Amino acid sequence: MRLNVQMSFTRKSVHQNIFFLLLAVLVVAMPTSKFLMSAMMIFLAANWLIEGRFREKWQMAKGNEVLHAFVALYLVHVVWCLFSSNWDYALDDLRKKLPLLVLPLVVLTSSFLDRRKIVNLLQIFCLAVAVASAVGVVRYLGNPDMEYRNIFPHFSHIRFSINVCMAIVLLIYAIYKVVQRNDIKFKWLRVVSILMLEALYCVILLLLQSYTAFVILAVIFVVLLGWLAVKRKTQPRYAVVFFAVLAVAVVGVWLCFSHYRSNYYTLQELSLKPLETVTAQGNAYTHANDGLIEMGNYVNNYVCREELANEWAKCSSLNIDSLTPNSFAVYPTLVRYLNAKGLTKDSAGMTQLQQSDIKLIEQGVANPYYARKFDVGKMLYRMFFEYDNYCRDGNVRNSSLLQRFELWRNGLAVFTAHPVFGVGTGDVADEVALSLEQRNSQLAGLGMRTHNQYITLLLTFGVVGVAIIVFVFVRAIIRQRLLKPAIFLAYLCMVLVSFVSEDTLETEAGVVFSTLLFVLLSHWATDSPK
Repeated sequence: MRLNVQMSFTRKSVHQNIFFLLLAVLVVAMPTSKFLMSAMMIFLAANWLIEGRFREKWQMAKGNEVLHAFVALYLVHVVWCLFSSNWDYALDDLRKKLPLLVLPLVVLTSSFLDRRKIVNLLQIFCLAVAVASAVGVVRYLGNPDMEYRNIFPHFSHIRFSINVCMAIVLLIYAIYKVVQRNDIKFKWLRVVSILMLEALYCVILLLLQSYTAFVILAVIFVVLLGWLAVKRKTQPRYAVVFFAVLAVAVVGVWLCFSHYRSNYYTLQELSLKPLETVTAQGNAYTHANDGLIEMGNYVNNYVCREELANEWAKCSSLNIDSLTPNSFAVYPTLVRYLNAKGLTKDSAGMTQLQQSDIKLIEQGVANPYYARKFDVGKMLYRMFFEYDNYCRDGNVRNSSLLQRFELWRNGLAVFTAHPVFGVGTGDVADEVALSLEQRNSQLAGLGMRTHNQYITLLLTFGVVGVAIIVFVFVRAIIRQRLLKPAIFLAYLCMVLVSFVSEDTLETEAGVVFSTLLFVLLSHWATDSPK
């Protein structure tokens, strides 16, 4: 009898250790490898099945509202296949969404995952993000010509930026806990170490140029300050600090935006003087006078194509009408580059370019500011140009931000045509593509979705399906008091904000990230002191 008990205990310990090891590899894979994520999911499910103890797991599952919510979410996907005609797409979507079912079931029915182990997993995740970020920075510095989207060749730069946001939040919470305690050795050395990691994360976000990431961090910052003010309502100084910091942040962002906007739109000397008709060599200028401004100069004024072609042939082997690596032609890239430097687009302007400028133009860099490694301004300058182009000719194909607006409008049009039950799990891509074609959108035929998780849920499941999903998750969050810990609140804000600009749950990487962190932090919230 004692031998059986000992063998049972040993078997249980082995499965516990395997479970934790697989989870550790999974959190490392989240910011680094989609293949490794898939493999760990299979191994976790296999270990859970081989372990047995199903009666005990059933008892744990019956009382867990978070698990019920995720099961309901997956069942909605299954049931809404009945409204679909494209079953191949529906089955593939159910495959990608399996983490919604597997991860909560495996993690939330494992009683041996205590708070200390969860903290260890989150620390491993932060270190994985830090190592991946360091590798990305080294890759970029070693090859400054690299497009920011290619810094992580096997992983979406947007998905990675959201992982970085989560790591930043976790480390801010770690600093908060370290500062609160007085019994920790080398307290301030730990704080400094964490701040160095935070600095690395900020560097990689600047390299990735992710608007979503900066918005996420701003929202989390405001929400957490508000949470602290409400939690410490008996101490008015926290409310004062909240409103003071919020005011400083808002004014700071406004001043930064105004500064860069002024630099971009304030006319420079070349665009203030009367237009000349001929170049120094006597050739005619063309002046479009279309009002398109970049870096204080009219882009399509003072252009002499003949001289540009002649001078370009002398300094580059690349034909002036050929395409650069980012699929833009050399000629308009050259015109914009000269314009941004305040030069005329003729032989006189070309003689003032260095060989380094020629190399950037050959790579498709249309503005010298875009070549700066760590500069918030280049994000804003790119946004200003894309918006002005859209206002002038309605072009959205060269702007990821404006493409989202077009896709949102299209997605809402699909939803309004099927408001009650949606189009079903399998017909999302077909209906979105059909609507883009019917509306003669510039994005038709490119295979794009909505880039907005809320709109995707609405057009897939309609009001009925979304109401079910919202109900089960709100009930779980309220009943298990998940919003009480600040770290879960910060995570929830991050995911909900990411839903605005991304189809987070439409990729396996997004599903694993959202689901695993939800269940880990909910486990922490319900099984540990708040």
